[in-house]
Amino acid sequence: MERKVYRLEGFEEFEQQLRELGKAYRSDTVARRTLVKAAEAAMKPVEATTRQLAPYDSTSNGPIHLRDTVRLDARIPHGRDKMSDYVSDDDAAIAVVSVKKSAVSLAQEFGTRKIDAQPFLRPSLSREATSVLSILKTELARIIPEYAASLRRKK
Repeated sequence: MERKVYRLEGFEEFEQQLRELGKAYRSDTVARRTLVKAAEAAMKPVEATTRQLAPYDSTSNGPIHLRDTVRLDARIPHGRDKMSDYVSDDDAAIAVVSVKKSAVSLAQEFGTRKIDAQPFLRPSLSREATSVLSILKTELARIIPEYAASLRRKK
């Protein structure tokens, strides 16, 4: 699959606000309360689309279906995250939509010699990329000033 890169512009003011907050308060707390929250909100449409696109076998009597394992996790990247090709040392927050890793989920997404691929994770992100960026921008514009104001009130 082709790797897409999106260039975001106009974030200089947000970055400056975050740097100022990081000087006065713990940077990991600032990131958790701002960037992680915004990233999680931005990825909600991807989570919803993934649930819709995930293959579902209505004839199966199994207790768990693939779509039931869809999960959204937003966090400050840790060492294991940074081993990924998609996470860099400069990333302050990440949000990941995933499913329970199993032979079934991998076969559905990528296919095997015997089973054609029925991708659902990658198409979900592709479909929602514009929404993700729009929500991220809106959430950052809302969350950072609110958090800065709440910290000023606590002083």
